[in-house]
Amino acid sequence: MKKYVILFLLIFLSGIWAKAQVSFQLIPQKNEVGVNEPVRLQFLLSIKNEEIKNMGRLKLPSFSNTQVIGRQVIQNQGFDDEGNSVFEYGIEIILRAVKKGNIRIDAAQITVNNRKYETKPTVITVSGNPSGSEDDTAFNSKLGEVFLKFKISEKNPYQNEGVVANLKFYTRRIELLNSMTNLVSPDWQGVFVQPVKERSNTYEQEIINGESYFSRVIGTYVMFPTQSGTLVINPFTLTLTIPDGFFDEHDLNIKSAPVTLQVKRLPDNAPKDFHGLVGQFTMRASANKKDLQAEEAVTVNVEINGKGNLTLLKSPGLLISDDIEQYTPKSKFDSEATLQGIKGKLNTSTILVPQKEGTYNINVESVSYFDPIDEKYKSLIVQPIPIKVSANTLAKNDDKTGTDIRKDTSDVNQYDPKSAIKNKVTEVLKRDHNSLEKILIIILFTGIISIIVILVICILVIKRNKNNKLKKQEEEQSFDSLNKEKKFTSHNLPYTSSNITNDFKNELSQLNHLAQEGTDKKEFYILLEKTLIEAAKQYLNLEKDSFVSTSDLEDELAQRLGDEISEEWKNMVIQSQIERYSSVTEQESLESVYTKAKDLIKKLNIKK
Repeated sequence: MKKYVILFLLIFLSGIWAKAQVSFQLIPQKNEVGVNEPVRLQFLLSIKNEEIKNMGRLKLPSFSNTQVIGRQVIQNQGFDDEGNSVFEYGIEIILRAVKKGNIRIDAAQITVNNRKYETKPTVITVSGNPSGSEDDTAFNSKLGEVFLKFKISEKNPYQNEGVVANLKFYTRRIELLNSMTNLVSPDWQGVFVQPVKERSNTYEQEIINGESYFSRVIGTYVMFPTQSGTLVINPFTLTLTIPDGFFDEHDLNIKSAPVTLQVKRLPDNAPKDFHGLVGQFTMRASANKKDLQAEEAVTVNVEINGKGNLTLLKSPGLLISDDIEQYTPKSKFDSEATLQGIKGKLNTSTILVPQKEGTYNINVESVSYFDPIDEKYKSLIVQPIPIKVSANTLAKNDDKTGTDIRKDTSDVNQYDPKSAIKNKVTEVLKRDHNSLEKILIIILFTGIISIIVILVICILVIKRNKNNKLKKQEEEQSFDSLNKEKKFTSHNLPYTSSNITNDFKNELSQLNHLAQEGTDKKEFYILLEKTLIEAAKQYLNLEKDSFVSTSDLEDELAQRLGDEISEEWKNMVIQSQIERYSSVTEQESLESVYTKAKDLIKKLNIKK
């Protein structure tokens, strides 16, 4: 009898178990991939014939040797072929292997109806062979909902040749076009970069491998490789803020694929006056007059227009005769980064003063550059500017006047007073009367002019004194407001006179322990942020428990230690605030973050 009862209970319990089932599993797309090849992972919870009373948040593991390039939530509800209710919930992650080795996927966790479920750990093998070219990797349809592509107009440029590059964001969900919150550019090693200000907020719709994507250009750059050989442009990092459920949201970091340039070396047969200028250019020269007198000024204008690395463009000199005096040239440079490259012009004006009459040629020095389209060196040469200089007429008149004076003097030497004394007396009387009238007119005119000049001088003096008085008042007001600002700033910070210092050995020891374990990222970054802020306050002699914003601390550190250390401190504090809530792969390990933090705190203590 007991055997039948036990058999009945087993059949009954097995029926209940068959009706209510909960499974939580990791479903990898494949177990072996190549370098840069994307792979899709699904952490899927399946609930059959069971009421969901409560369900916790799905906790994903950390990922090593890989980049997270896509993420989306899975949620389905319906009935299977046997009529059983089925609820599915999970997260799909798209990873890209970055180097040869193994990607270990640890267990994910979730709690349903107060019961804890875990997936089984698995390992994905990464072979050393890349799965395809950079373009194929970036445009692979299996990359998921979002990805970045950095496209360069020419991947085999010459050294110093300008190439235009576009950074484009692709997504299958149009609402994600407005979810971009932060863009981090690469370090640009070996490249001079100038961003293009022209940017469109419109989007396009493209078909890639049979699937529809929305795309938007989020950055355009003009790049000039400064060295020849193989040059790698490291990935951009774009942060997206994506809704997660009804009330939550999470940050997702996606990266573009690295781009490799093969930069060609410039030919060896460069002209002597070549200084690295690469592009396409034109030059013209002109003078504002070609016929002039000696000691009269003439202005020569030289204008160079073109497209290329204009930062290396220099004003050409003038080749002139020793009889021409030259003043310091004045140059005006205008440039603009456009979708076709950097365009601009250099205008140089020089004043010349010929000292002697004659015919002269004004020659302009040649400018050499390398044309990457024709792949050869070229020189900008303009025709000489002829000018004709005549004698100075004012100088001739002065010479003539001197001759007349000398002639009159010779006549005086031949004068006989005895033969003409009577006539001279009459002439002298008439001349004295006329001279007196002229003298009176001159005195009257001079007096009027003097009065006018004195009035003008008085007005100018009064106006200058008034302006000086107003300027002095403004300076006093500016000085008072500046003193108030300084007083307000210094009184706002809660300085302390305490001599107690902390070397942060305990905090660094805890951070080192957490970094080596690598299991509690949130606790690591909370402690890191707290330690950084306390170290900054201690260096600035601020009270430990006082409330001071991170921006104020950053400003004070910049004034005392310089921008480099304050920027490093700010970036690490921001990283701590972001990474503690991030569930995606970190750009660097906790151990490397700990090493940087240790060095930064050491700098603060040393420079104190």
